[in-house]
Formats: sequence, C-alpha cells, structure tokens
Amino acid sequence: MVSILDLHEHMEKAEEPSEVVPEPIAEAAEFEFVLGRRQIASLLFVGTVVLMVCVAISYLAGKSMSEIAPAAAPAAAVVVREPDPPPIVLSQEPAPEAPLFGSPKDGSVYIQMGAVEKGVSIIFAEGLRKHGLAAFVAPGPSEKIFRVLVGPLPAPADYVKAKDTVDKLGLATFARRFPN
Repeated sequence: MVSILDLHEHMEKAEEPSEVVPEPIAEAAEFEFVLGRRQIASLLFVGTVVLMVCVAISYLAGKSMSEIAPAAAPAAAVVVREPDPPPIVLSQEPAPEAPLFGSPKDGSVYIQMGAVEKGVSIIFAEGLRKHGLAAFVAPGPSEKIFRVLVGPLPAPADYVKAKDTVDKLGLATFARRFPN
C-alpha cells in the first residue's frame, strides 16, 4: 500500500532540478522530397502558366517591334519597271488563214514547238499565229498527243528568221524534217 507521505516524497524528487544533458548537434542531413500526383500536377500547372506568360510577352514585344520597324526603316528606292517590249511580228500583215489542223509535207523542214494534248496544242498554235508564224497542229505519236509545228520552212533564211522569232519569245524548239 502506498501512503500519502510516499507520494509526497516522490513529488519532491520530481521537483528537484535534474542535470540536463544536451543532445548532440546533428550534422548536415540529407533531405528527401516525396511528391505525389497532386504535387506533380500542381508543379506542371505552374510551369505551364509561367511558360504561357513568357510566350505572351514575347508575342506582344514582337508585335510592337513590327509596328515600329516600318516607320524607322529608311525609305526604299523606287524601282521603275520598264514596259515589256512589243511582241515580235514577222510581217505587219496577218498570216493567211490556213487551217489550224494539218499534216506535215514529206521532205519539208518544220520547227516543232511541242507535243501536247489537243486543247493545249490549239491554244499554242493560235498564240504563235498572233506572232506572225505559220503554226498548225499535226497528229502526234498517239491519239491524245498532238504536235505544234511552225512551217514549212523551204529556205534556210526562212528557218533562221522563224527560229530567231521563237527564241525571242523564250520558247524551246527543235528542227524536224518529215517524215521522221
């Protein structure tokens, strides 16, 4: 059995100051961060917001620079373009109206302008006729391909004259003797 006196003595001992032993100071300890899904999502959200703010500032800075730049730029020199030279025409008189479709004569020399489909060949031949050349459409290597020919050119002088006209128009050609 415990008496009240025993408790009183026990209380007096507890009130006496005891010697405090200081704890040893811990050296630099390593820390470990543990992130859950919510923390990672929060960090990614903050990173995205920061990135979008940087993009918006860059956009606005570029936009304001483009509005300022034309006013600050020196005036450009004005370039005056000379008009295109008039089309080259062999003669002032239009070529006699020959049929648009025909066949080349055997042994004659022609300048072949191209081998294309029917619609393009008609437009091509009519354009060459406007420049004073005797152009026509002849059958081609297949049913769907037609040749655009200039000629016949009986004399070498006629060939040179027609070739010079075509070269001045900037078109590629080659001479051809029929049948071939």
